[in-house]
Amino acid sequence: MIIDKKFLTPKAYFRKVRGLLAKLAFSFNFPLSVTTKVDNFKIRFVTTSYTEYHLRARESYRREEVTMYWLREIIGSDDETIYDVGANVGAYSLYAGQKIRGGKGQVYAFEPAFSNFYPLCRNIEVNYLNEIVTPYPIAFGSSRHESRLFLRSTNTGKALHGLSKSESEGNQFDPAFVQGISVLSIDSFVGNVDVRFPNHIKIDVDGTELAIVEGMTSVLDDDRLKSLMIEIDFNLNGIEVEKIIAKYRMKEIMSERMSKQTFNKLYVRQ
Repeated sequence: MIIDKKFLTPKAYFRKVRGLLAKLAFSFNFPLSVTTKVDNFKIRFVTTSYTEYHLRARESYRREEVTMYWLREIIGSDDETIYDVGANVGAYSLYAGQKIRGGKGQVYAFEPAFSNFYPLCRNIEVNYLNEIVTPYPIAFGSSRHESRLFLRSTNTGKALHGLSKSESEGNQFDPAFVQGISVLSIDSFVGNVDVRFPNHIKIDVDGTELAIVEGMTSVLDDDRLKSLMIEIDFNLNGIEVEKIIAKYRMKEIMSERMSKQTFNKLYVRQ
């Protein structure tokens, strides 16, 4: 008989019991407030699903090492502007907001799915970050158009939705809900009055990376953009995405495999 020792420690038992109690609470539609301590920050989440509770509030700051390196080491100045494209319920936007709190910096958090946009706004509110983090319910692509967003699930914290079709990362699914959505390019968004130019951009959109990168070539060509943190799927169009980024003096300095053909890649201005 093989015994997995991790389940013999008090800490492991506590985590397991805590998770079971959370699932019980959510089964009765009770929201749970979670405060996650990361570095010198205490980041609060109000969660209404186990995915939001476990994957977003408790695991976000442990499971993506390159993203955390980007937040800790690359984002530095308190007057910089950060774009979080595919913010979900806001874990990384909240960290960035805490880091630049007290300065002149801004975070723009973009999340088109209705089931994640409200929790994103709520998490910004309970962390007293609304003067620093601004949420936008829009999707980015290569050009301006109206479309539909196919939601795999309406549970908070869920991802892998599909823009324009019920497909994400090359995999088709039966949508739980379909909503209308306005799509525009990052280049056109940046051209609006009173919109700040991004010094750092994170893109995590589960399959539409190529269209987004095609729609931000003016931003990529501007030296004010210092870094790009992006999830790339090489089952889809990862090579094409890399070729475009490489044209604009952005150098890959770190990479992390997230699945067999999906990588988080960090690029900085050369």
